Parts: sequence; C-alpha cells; structure tokens
Amino acid sequence: MRIPRLYCPADYQVGQTLSLSKEQAHYTLTVLRLKDLRPIELFDGKGLQAQGKLQITSRRSAQVMIESIDSIDHESPLTTRLIQAISKGDRMDYTIQKCVELGVSEIQPIFTEHCDVKLSDDKLEKKQRQWQDIAINACEQSNRNVVPHVLPAKNYRAWLSQQSNINGLVLNPYAENTLKTLPNELAQKPIYLLIGPEGGLSDAEVELAVAKGFTETRMGRRILRTETAGVTVLSALQTLWGDF
Repeated sequence: MRIPRLYCPADYQVGQTLSLSKEQAHYTLTVLRLKDLRPIELFDGKGLQAQGKLQITSRRSAQVMIESIDSIDHESPLTTRLIQAISKGDRMDYTIQKCVELGVSEIQPIFTEHCDVKLSDDKLEKKQRQWQDIAINACEQSNRNVVPHVLPAKNYRAWLSQQSNINGLVLNPYAENTLKTLPNELAQKPIYLLIGPEGGLSDAEVELAVAKGFTETRMGRRILRTETAGVTVLSALQTLWGDF
C-alpha cells in the first residue's frame, strides 16, 4: 500500500508534531478517508523526508507526528532548466506537471513574439502561485523531495539579455542537429531547454538564442505542440544522460 505524501516545509525533528493545512486535512480526511495513526510521509521541498503517523484532532483538522527523518536523493543527475513560452488554458499546467515528474530543475515562463496569452500583473501573480502548486503536487506524486522553482514570468528578450554562454537547446524542426549528434559534454553543465509557443519562435528569436549559445536541435521531422515539446526532450535527455 502506497504511503500518502504531503509537502510540509519545516525544520523536521523526531517527535515533532506538525499541523496540516486546511487543504491537506481535507485531502487526507475527506478525499483519502485516512484513519487515525495511518502512516504519512512528509517532505520539506529541499531534500528531506519524514515518516510519521496521522493524528486526527477533529472532523476537519489533523496533524502528523514525526517518527523518523531521511535524506533520500530522488533527483535526476541532470540539471535542466525549462524556458517555456506561456501557453493557453491548461496546456501550461500540463507542461509544468509532466516536466516536474520527469525531473526538471527549474522552470522559467516567458512571453515571446508569437505568444498570444495576455495577463495582467495580478493575474500573472496568481498564475505563478498556481503553477508552483502544480509543481508541488507533481513532487508529491512522483516521489521527489526537492521542489523545482517556477520563476516569475519574463519577456523573452529581457530574460535573454541577462544570459551569456548558455549551454542549451532550442527546438527547431528544420535544424540539422539531433540529440544523437550532440556531444556528451552537453550533460556536464546545466542544460537550458527553450520551447516556443503555439505559433513557434520567430526567426529573430531563434537567432538571438543561438547567439547566446543555444544549439538548434530537432526532435525528428515532425512539429511538436508546445505542451509536448518540453516533455519529449526531457524524456530523451533522461534516456541519454539521466537516470532512465
């Protein structure tokens, strides 16, 4: 039987009792219907996990008493940073969820020339919190103890102007390079993965990326959707140089 996992940032100590949030209590008591003293696993998002027992304090509240603490590394040996153009609807949610499950280290949402998503500052801040929650939930599901950061969204050109000597890939279905032709040294440094929006990156945006160190790379001869591209290239990189 799988032990439920919950994200709980804290300084863990054996014998410590930590209260669950309202949402976590609802999930454990109402959705999972867990009983008193059921084993629960907590993780702090920085690499530690704790084994404990659920203690039900009322119909809508509960806590966990920590019995043991471990530092178990479930992270990929690859450091990957996804630079993802913001997409419509739940496509961005899907990208974040699946890329976190696949071991991405960090996610930088960007606005590009052909990106047709428009968000006010308030809505963008709300979206970032939503995306970070999705990353946390993906860690709970995938057994990761380190939660990747979903950084505040930036304009692509503004973000790129702050970078130099990037070790990265920009997907282009017409590129000559494939993953098979790339040197193994690529995996020895953090790999940046630049994924365009539904309409793709403009030629000028690709040229700017290449000037900063990105290598144009194709994933076969097919054009992938924006929500498919990041998941596909991460899976391939994990197969070539990661822990698949």
